[in-house]
Amino acid sequence: SSHHHPAPSCEGRSPSLPAAMPLLIEELNEEAPPEENFKFHYLPDAKFGSFGSDKIQPLLDKWGFGPDMAMCTFRVEQPVTPDTLQAMLDDFFKSREVLGALGQVTPRLRVFSPAKVKVRWERMATKAVSMSFLNKFEDAGAIGAGGHIRGRIEEDWEGVPLCNLIREIILCDESELFDTFNEQERKEFLFRIFSHLVFGGASNQWEDHVEEYFRVTKEVYKDLLTVRRSETGDVEVLSQVCSIRSLGQGGQLFPEEHPLNFCYVIVDPLMRHVRVWYFGYKPMW
Repeated sequence: SSHHHPAPSCEGRSPSLPAAMPLLIEELNEEAPPEENFKFHYLPDAKFGSFGSDKIQPLLDKWGFGPDMAMCTFRVEQPVTPDTLQAMLDDFFKSREVLGALGQVTPRLRVFSPAKVKVRWERMATKAVSMSFLNKFEDAGAIGAGGHIRGRIEEDWEGVPLCNLIREIILCDESELFDTFNEQERKEFLFRIFSHLVFGGASNQWEDHVEEYFRVTKEVYKDLLTVRRSETGDVEVLSQVCSIRSLGQGGQLFPEEHPLNFCYVIVDPLMRHVRVWYFGYKPMW
């Protein structure tokens, strides 16, 4: 018997066809659950080894972060995959529970129209799992003997003082030292953490030695990322790190544009934890 059917003509279409359609939709639905929004719960008791800790918070204050920096943790009810990150981020910054909590810890982040929130973000790399990744600063001569940070003639770079060679390497793309780290390496979250700590905020009393920056970088890294050992014994990072750029028409991420602002949302898919690390730069006057 031949399986060849003539193409149905439009006029002769069976009237029973539309009635069969809902059946098809129901069948599809069994495979894909209906789209539902991600739900979040604030975990106010989450503790950090860096932010808010007796040992490290005084350094964060000294470096000018003060009340304008925050870290906090939420739990997300549904599993999050790389494919659903965008939807999760949009739901996150629309969630009343999230916005209520952020209103207490990051009052400078404002969402005035949740329905219009559309998050623009960039994925950060997490291949660098060892502090030795930062040795290149030393190789380039920015860190001298005994961890001393090499100074330079101070210069204003887009409102940020370039007062040492570490800062020059991180920020000054016209410097011959800029290629110490390539474009991909600059997207490593470890590089970002270290950079933010080095630049601090407006009232920054910075360090002459790199040691404290390294120590706090390690703590922040441990606070924000979930790692495990793979079968081969290598350390691998499970967390997805999103650098948030904008909330679209629905809100304002930072009180004003400044190169030292930052906001990260870090998702631990295993524990279903969502961590936020935020700093909204506030000028001294």
